[in-house]
Amino acid sequence: MKTDAVIFDIDGTLTNSIRPIIASWNRHLASLEYPYIALDEKLCASLMGKTMDDWAKAVLPSLDLSVSRPITEVMEQKENEEIRQNGTDLYPYVKETFEKLSRDYDLFILSNCGKGYIEAVMAHAGIEEYVKGHLCFGDNGIDKPENLKKMIRDYNLVHPVYVGDTARDRECCKEAGVPFIFVSWGFGDVPDAPYKADSMKDLADIIPTVI
Repeated sequence: MKTDAVIFDIDGTLTNSIRPIIASWNRHLASLEYPYIALDEKLCASLMGKTMDDWAKAVLPSLDLSVSRPITEVMEQKENEEIRQNGTDLYPYVKETFEKLSRDYDLFILSNCGKGYIEAVMAHAGIEEYVKGHLCFGDNGIDKPENLKKMIRDYNLVHPVYVGDTARDRECCKEAGVPFIFVSWGFGDVPDAPYKADSMKDLADIIPTVI
């Protein structure tokens, strides 16, 4: 069956936003009256792809989620402002690949990130015109597997594929019944992935082979 849509993860797949996330989050955490754990590259990388509740538990472990959630919502806004003002570290060939793939497929972005993050990265990458829709944990509080199913229903997708960088992404795809393409440049490793891309440019050749 021919693929009709390509759904992309964002962190570790389209961009590495560790730099702006650490800068904006630590700046805001330092202004709080609560004890906190500052983000460094190792902690930040370990949280990529996880829900914002997981981030809240990691940086504000002494607080109940009812207290830390509003704080992380503010930090999400600060993070988005940082990206819009100072950019993020996109992986090579993102815009070129989206422009090319959009000729044959509907393109989407699905992530466990916070509200507004996808829009900020899309704006920086200049890919808004190629993206048919996007959804994240911050939009509705729903984890990736169920949001993947929701996106398929909402857009009447028949044979989508998902492009991501972690074993968790592959597990979500299995749960949703969606073929998974692993990208090797991100935060995770899926050595037994049936489809693997070593560059964004590879996707145009790999997608037609997915069954």
